[in-house]
Amino acid sequence: MIHNILKRLFPVSLTGRKFVIANARVENCAIIFCNDGFCHMCGYTRAEIMQKPCTCNFLYGPHTKRLAIAQMAQALLGSEERKVEIALYRKDGRTNPKLINPQ
Repeated sequence: MIHNILKRLFPVSLTGRKFVIANARVENCAIIFCNDGFCHMCGYTRAEIMQKPCTCNFLYGPHTKRLAIAQMAQALLGSEERKVEIALYRKDGRTNPKLINPQ
């Protein structure tokens, strides 16, 4: 249902994007939706991702830098927009650096 609403609101801008939507009113800013692109990118199912923190700490690994984690958390939990380069890990352990634009 959320995916259909988003497609109507943002038909072009969401094409090819990988994203999550979180509830800022709960303590850990739990993820309440993720699109198929995000699931494919990280190797988790939507059910496995739901209710995890929006900081995506379940995707951190040995090469994820603390500074990048802090910058992403500051942007997600604050009101500042920024781009962060961060090493995120798939469920199978593979990693690729990602450029994240938390809003």
